[in-house]
Amino acid sequence: MLDSVTHSTFLPNTSFCDPLMSWTDLFSNEEYYPAFEHQTDADSSCLKTSGIKSQDCHSRTSLQSSHLWEFVRDLLLSPEENCGILEWEDREQGIFRVVKSEALAKMWGQRKKNDRMTYEKLSRALRYYYKTGILERVDRRLVYKFGKNAHGWQEDKL
Repeated sequence: MLDSVTHSTFLPNTSFCDPLMSWTDLFSNEEYYPAFEHQTDADSSCLKTSGIKSQDCHSRTSLQSSHLWEFVRDLLLSPEENCGILEWEDREQGIFRVVKSEALAKMWGQRKKNDRMTYEKLSRALRYYYKTGILERVDRRLVYKFGKNAHGWQEDKL
């Protein structure tokens, strides 16, 4: 039976997909794959998968960053997404503090589709940015500083 299917009989039956549509376009199409919101506790109103809008948190394309430091930066710059997870200690110097470490890890884990993400793993990844100059060391617990190679966090350069 499959041998009898030809190219001309198969293609008209696949009109669901534009031939030039990429895989990411295909699987991000909410018409065919509707998004869902998963909430488990009070902090979870801000813990959502990418691109999902809720009443408490308005999703932005800026939070689609694939790098952890950009994700953290974008959370700091959008208080409606932040939900008290991160806060600036010294905005002009680029110093910020992680207030809810496990909530941040959970949010990053959802972004990366890793339900086993912990703050220990996330903080290790943040410390790797010291070598590249994206973050600088601050000798206080849960406090970080944007370095010379980080961009987009300064108010006067936004």
